[in-house]
Amino acid sequence: MRPTRELAQTALFTLRCESLPIPDRIKLSYERARAIGKAYALTVEDVLFLTPKFWDLHTDPIGLIDCAAETLLTIQYNLCAGTLATYLREQPGLAPLLQRVLDFEVSGQFCLTELGHGLDVIHMETTATLLPDGDFDLHTPLEQAAKYMPPTSPVGLGLPCVSIVFARTVVHGQDHGIKPFVVQLHDGHSVIPGAAIKVLPPRGGSHPINHSLTYFSHVRLSPTALLGSIKKPRDPRASFFNKIYRVAVGTIALGSFGIPSLQVSSYIAARYSLRRHVIDGSGMSKPIMSFQTQKQPILTAVAQVFVLEAMHKQAVASFMDPALDPRVRHAVATVHKVVMMQTAQVANITLGDRCGAQGLFDANQLSALHSFMRGMAIAEGDLLVLSIRLTSELLLGRYALEPPRYPDSLLAQHENGLFSELRAALAAMPGHRSAAYDREILPRSLPFIQAIGHRISYDAARAAQVDGPLLHLFEAATVLQDEAWYVERLGMTRAELRGREASALEAVFPRLEEYLARMDVAPYVVAPIVSDEKWKQFVGTLHTFGETRSWWDAESAGAPPDGRITSAPLPIVPHRSIRSML
Repeated sequence: MRPTRELAQTALFTLRCESLPIPDRIKLSYERARAIGKAYALTVEDVLFLTPKFWDLHTDPIGLIDCAAETLLTIQYNLCAGTLATYLREQPGLAPLLQRVLDFEVSGQFCLTELGHGLDVIHMETTATLLPDGDFDLHTPLEQAAKYMPPTSPVGLGLPCVSIVFARTVVHGQDHGIKPFVVQLHDGHSVIPGAAIKVLPPRGGSHPINHSLTYFSHVRLSPTALLGSIKKPRDPRASFFNKIYRVAVGTIALGSFGIPSLQVSSYIAARYSLRRHVIDGSGMSKPIMSFQTQKQPILTAVAQVFVLEAMHKQAVASFMDPALDPRVRHAVATVHKVVMMQTAQVANITLGDRCGAQGLFDANQLSALHSFMRGMAIAEGDLLVLSIRLTSELLLGRYALEPPRYPDSLLAQHENGLFSELRAALAAMPGHRSAAYDREILPRSLPFIQAIGHRISYDAARAAQVDGPLLHLFEAATVLQDEAWYVERLGMTRAELRGREASALEAVFPRLEEYLARMDVAPYVVAPIVSDEKWKQFVGTLHTFGETRSWWDAESAGAPPDGRITSAPLPIVPHRSIRSML
């Protein structure tokens, strides 16, 4: 049982916050994040050695009640606490601060990317210059060097903020590479002298959070602020990527959000489709779930939940295997994130559409889930750029991923076919830095990495003995994502492919209630459209104008003797008053 099951039912998480002012919503998100953190009580060992508890935090659906809280949690425990824990043995003086971060007594942040340097952050321009007395001068030399996105501003809770800030270290005029520094940005109320924080407007559609631009004007740091050695590294590039190792952890950790996202979205859409009825041509009432257009996306998402759970377990085990080449471990994280995010995003859009107008509202979670997952797909490595890099390294033979366990499966043949096509295209080019490579290979990189992820997911689920109907549906639905290839290369017909999917859907549908129960996400679903009871409660919270008594109230409370329903007359607003409001 998840440690947050009861917490999800408390007033802190059941409170409807969609109509609250943005500052109040942000405060609420921080309080929720702290409550989740307390429930997990992660230790130094958890964040340093990536124990099962660490990964459980990233697949717990409670974070999807408030996606802003989920964002705060992964920054707090993976990026900030994880980085501090890495240096704890060499710098034991970090222990008190690390414990405060673990206890969420301070907000822990991670200032890496800059306004002008995102994926090319290795070219960052923030500097930390060693001074004669051993202190450092932390400085933002120009606008594009502002640290971009981390939620560093005070939020009105009196919660101090400490951040890992990356800067190009200058020693006696020489560049000693990019290094991390510990900086207390504010005490919960006032920022430190020399620092400036500008709060960005909310991201569209997602739960609001205090994303910010953070600047430094000759902020003086003590020698102990530096994490690690002041020495100039022999290989600056390798040193930089080693120092931002927690970003690689974040790649697989953020990808993990795909599982609860699929669980929650498929549960909401299924419950709504079973509850929502229409009148057919014969005058009979029937649930919209009886239509194939509802069954197909909902049952497919349910199947993806169980298959990707198996893939996630395998990916985490591979990522943590010290015997594997570090490049392969990072490749596993990339494939994991790509397949998780792409699958969840397609489901969020499609299932939201299948809930009609209800799917548009933040209260029903689906639109907020989509916006949240869009952000996670960019954070800790944009999916497209990660795919381009991995595709290039695989084509150039620098390393290889595990071979298929079931090479005769359709998805293994698809992966192998795409790889052969890309290798043949590369062989006909001047090289991997040519215009032809940019034109022919780069646009096909993301679909290729998806194909690898689909095959690995299938292999993992089959090895884990995931229910046959679910595995068959996953395979049939995945094949249809590149229908033309199977027709062109394997000689299958479109009718055959559609028939495989239809048969798989019919096998899964009778067991839908069983699969929904096994996902165990009902306590974490706040969307009112999943039941009549939740909808009635939700309507009771809405701001109301005028009298709400109506026929359905009268039938339950007893109508007046003459059978008429009475209500207050509708007030007429003068024309002049309307104009004054415009």
